[in-house]
Amino acid sequence: MFESGVAGASMMGVVFPPTPDGISSSVIIEELLSQRGIESEFIVSAPEGAIEAVENCSGRCDSMMFLELPPHGKGPIQVSEELYKGVIVLDHGSTPILGRKTVRINLDIPGVSTSLLSYFIAVSADESNDLLSWVASAGFLGKCGSPVCYEVLEKARLSWPELADEGALRMVQESLAIASFLGEDWIYLVAAALRESLDDPDWFISGTSATASLIRSKVGEVMAELRSLIEDPTLRHGDLLGWEVPEPHQRFVISLMAKEMGARWALSYFYDPPLGLVYIMGDSHFDLFTASRRAMGDIQGSVFGGRGFSSIIVDSERMGDVVESLARILHRGSGTPAA
Repeated sequence: MFESGVAGASMMGVVFPPTPDGISSSVIIEELLSQRGIESEFIVSAPEGAIEAVENCSGRCDSMMFLELPPHGKGPIQVSEELYKGVIVLDHGSTPILGRKTVRINLDIPGVSTSLLSYFIAVSADESNDLLSWVASAGFLGKCGSPVCYEVLEKARLSWPELADEGALRMVQESLAIASFLGEDWIYLVAAALRESLDDPDWFISGTSATASLIRSKVGEVMAELRSLIEDPTLRHGDLLGWEVPEPHQRFVISLMAKEMGARWALSYFYDPPLGLVYIMGDSHFDLFTASRRAMGDIQGSVFGGRGFSSIIVDSERMGDVVESLARILHRGSGTPAA
């Protein structure tokens, strides 16, 4: 399916989200496309900026791919189908995505990440890509808790003895997390550091790579900032804790790290009138997409998500209503749990 989606492509645009999973997935897919002789241009974008990202690549790319977090609504897919020969969506959500020229590849099962799916695709294309297990594992932070994720983690540690120390892999994962928090320039920087270290993760871990060394120098400071922010939620609704985030792209990593720090339901939000932007993470067996759709009711907006996560764009004046409704649904436990 993936091969049919890239067949004939000479230049592919790839839109990925500002998350550790998105960064890791982008590096794996870039390596796979390179092996297939396909040039690529990678663009980091939150869902609300997806149409602009799609349009910016027009004229240089002939195909388009979306990683991890497909865009909200039909707009970005429709625009992509008008501008490009083919469109691929590679993700781990359950939201229906329609498009006559769109190929979707997803893992709609609990506790997986797009970096895991990207890794499986790379290995199916060439068994030697098994060595990318450590790059996939770098994207697992807060997203990959199924048994198969632990199998890939163990494979990475067996392949790369320097990863036997649990702190080493954690440092790589936190590097991706702080880059996601700091923004676009740092995201491209940490992706470059991963690429430089593909054949030897010790380049990243030890700081031999100049880019990795720069990222590592920021980990302690930014992780402390993240922890301080997360320790002071701006709203509480029972087990649901929420944070108003300083920048719109930060809502993903703040929810992720809050869940890592023990929040049962971690919700982050950003007012950008006329839009309200919300991201929530929780139990990987719980269908937050369906719960979020129920919380929206007849309020206009869009939702993307699946088991354990949901991303919402809504009128900023109604965002509070949606959050309160979602909190009630989660408190009652009446959302739709995964099978």
